[in-house]
Amino acid sequence: MWPFNRTTARRQEIRRTKAEYGLTVLQRIRERVSPAAIAIAVISASLTALVLNAGQEWLPYQAGESITRAVTARIGFRVEDAQQTELLRRQARETSPNYFNLDSAFLEDIRGRWANALAIAKGQSTDAARVREDASKLMIQLDEEGASELIRIAVQPETTEFDRFMSAILDKLAEQPLVESNEVTQRRRATQAVLLDAGRRTERVVSIGELLSNQPQTGERIAASIAAAAPRALRASVLASMKAMMRVSGEGADLTRPLFRFDSQRTAIEADLAFGRVPTQYLQFAKDAVLADAPRIEPNEIERLRAEHEAFLAHSYIDPEARSRREAATAGRTLLAALVTVGLVGFVYRYRPAMPENSLRPFLTALTLVALLAVTRVAVATGTAPAQLGVGAQALAAALLSIVYARVVIFGLCGGMAVLMTLATGQGVTFLVTLLAVSGCMVFGLRTVRNRGKIVGVGVGAAALVALTTAADGMIDQQTWAFIGRQALWAAGSTLAAAFLVEGLLPWIERSFGVTTAMTLLEWCDADKPLMRLMAAEAPGTYNHSLLVGALAEASAEAIDADGLLARAGSYYHDIGKINKPEYFIENQSHPSNRHERLSPAMSLLIIIGHVKDGVEMAKEYRLPRALRPFIAQHHGTTLVEYFFHAANRARRQDEPEISDTEFRYPGPKPQTREVAIVMLADGVESAVRAMQQPTPARIEQLVSSIAQKRLIDGQFDECDLTFRDLETIERSLVKSLCGIYHARIQYPTKASDGSSTGLSSGSTAGAVGQPAIAEERHAS
Repeated sequence: MWPFNRTTARRQEIRRTKAEYGLTVLQRIRERVSPAAIAIAVISASLTALVLNAGQEWLPYQAGESITRAVTARIGFRVEDAQQTELLRRQARETSPNYFNLDSAFLEDIRGRWANALAIAKGQSTDAARVREDASKLMIQLDEEGASELIRIAVQPETTEFDRFMSAILDKLAEQPLVESNEVTQRRRATQAVLLDAGRRTERVVSIGELLSNQPQTGERIAASIAAAAPRALRASVLASMKAMMRVSGEGADLTRPLFRFDSQRTAIEADLAFGRVPTQYLQFAKDAVLADAPRIEPNEIERLRAEHEAFLAHSYIDPEARSRREAATAGRTLLAALVTVGLVGFVYRYRPAMPENSLRPFLTALTLVALLAVTRVAVATGTAPAQLGVGAQALAAALLSIVYARVVIFGLCGGMAVLMTLATGQGVTFLVTLLAVSGCMVFGLRTVRNRGKIVGVGVGAAALVALTTAADGMIDQQTWAFIGRQALWAAGSTLAAAFLVEGLLPWIERSFGVTTAMTLLEWCDADKPLMRLMAAEAPGTYNHSLLVGALAEASAEAIDADGLLARAGSYYHDIGKINKPEYFIENQSHPSNRHERLSPAMSLLIIIGHVKDGVEMAKEYRLPRALRPFIAQHHGTTLVEYFFHAANRARRQDEPEISDTEFRYPGPKPQTREVAIVMLADGVESAVRAMQQPTPARIEQLVSSIAQKRLIDGQFDECDLTFRDLETIERSLVKSLCGIYHARIQYPTKASDGSSTGLSSGSTAGAVGQPAIAEERHAS
């Protein structure tokens, strides 16, 4: 709409400016965002999301846990009734039938005896008395009528009648359920018995009450029933014979020989089969049925809850609505993992201390934290350990971060790790508080690790703290003291175990992450180290100078809350490059002649600044910790070697142009940290004050201030985070320390050769009188 749609020159300018600003923003983002940071963020976010979504949701209840209201079933399900199943299977085993095998050998023996008696009767058919006598030897008891009847049957041309007679009595005998009655066969709860006839391949099932025991009276009844099946003339003979053949000698009395023998092997096999045939018994629960009631969950109730949980998870894969809810939860966890992980990576790269571009420290840190998260997730998801294992994993992560990173980075990393650990274990806000508490204890306790027992000591304190926070969490949830004690013990034990683990892995952590702890620095401050002994032997002046610089630097670093131990250790090794050519540096010269008098300023310059390169090479050769190497390369920065610069200008011809100061500067780099900057100042002021004839406090203060201002104006502190307030504090500390070292002394009277007294100061400082100031920038002009 006119006039608002007119394109004016002002609008065109605004549009052009906005386009250029957008391009500038994109360029700035492209310049500031590191490809390594993007790669670590993407990989860490992916792995973290995978860990948080790994496995199924686990049961949020534990045995013995107190609950305020009953837990009901979300879905109808059934749970195995192990007790009832075991009861029914034992009953089936105990009530399975007893198996008995027919004693066929006994029946064949009876048949054989009667057949032999029949042969005797056939051979002695005219002498019945002889038949009775010979048959009695076979336990065949024949009376007169029986002998006559047997002779009659024997003389017949066919044996059909005898076969009928034998079949009748043997079949009748086989029908008798006569079994042995020893303890092996007394299975009290068996209700049936199975009588097996292997010859006929038949089996007969009878009740236990129908079985006949092998008592003497039982044999008489069986003999009478068998005799009834024989021909009338042989009944008395059969009765007497069967009594004789069935009688056996027992323990103190005659017993009846059993017809069926107990088959223990078959009985045991059938009992096991009966045990296995009983199906698994289940308890059916409807939806909304009470599974666990207040006030606490009993061990049998936890099984019901676990079965309901598994049934609910299985149902969620089938039900479309439940599946969509599960997918939404997975997407939410993935989004949270991405946000937290990317935020942590960006935070680390924004506030991390200076480190080499190719350093693997961020990658190793991300990998270690994700590994701790995965181990905790797997242990909790599989039921191997409770969620309190995450407290130990958090303590291990906090201890590792405290050793590897600066405190400004640690707090952010620990907070993000605590959030992810809470998500991985499925806990609430109170668990997050416990994780933050153990992180704070580790971070503040491990600020400096100067001895081997420090980590374990901090771990003991952290274990006590997490035990208290876990107990407080349990009391808030109104848990029982037994449950609280078990949870607190897990939390404290895992925390203490993490401390011992870090203690043992400390050397590996230092090598892998490229860090140097206070313990390592203290070890390298030992005068018995090879480099220290070599410097004391080859360059004693440099050795004493390094010790003094170390004392000055440590006091100044602690004054501004920097790492005093690191500054002291770096001071001890900052001049190790002078060991190769100690005689070219004034503090090591003991004779009046000076080697530089025979060299050109340019050659002397190469020797002077060469001690930096030599020192770096020696540090690599002697495996000096990486944290100390910047002190060697940066303690001169890009300062001017003033003495030789002015000497070169004085030596040039009148027609030659003036020499630029850039040719007489150290190659650098400039100090990158406050500790290196402090060593630079301490190195310069110690050398300058030592060269003073009368170092009074006022002159020392003026000299220190002038050297500090010169370094500041020269831009030597541009690349480190040293503030003006820090610089002022460092100056005061250096003045105080130097005044203590180079203080004035009283003069003691001495007797001259003519007897008069003269006063000489016992502490008069012998300066480098007559010696040119040839050692780098030490002598301020």
